[in-house]
Amino acid sequence: MIRKSLFEKLKRRLEEPRKFIHVLIRPRQVGKTTLVNQIISDLDIPTHYASADAPGLENTLWFEKGVKS
Repeated sequence: MIRKSLFEKLKRRLEEPRKFIHVLIRPRQVGKTTLVNQIISDLDIPTHYASADAPGLENTLWFEKGVKS
């Protein structure tokens, strides 16, 4: 139930007309990536997903690449 309500809340926020970067921060191994991937697949808007602990993010080039549609 908590996961479904969080899914719906985040999805609504991402569908709002404002264009902010959203950052999801939670402890390790609680399903952040799974939740984000589920929401992205359910959205009909351009998105870009980046993991802050992925190798190669020591600079801002990932952000400058633009939005993936």
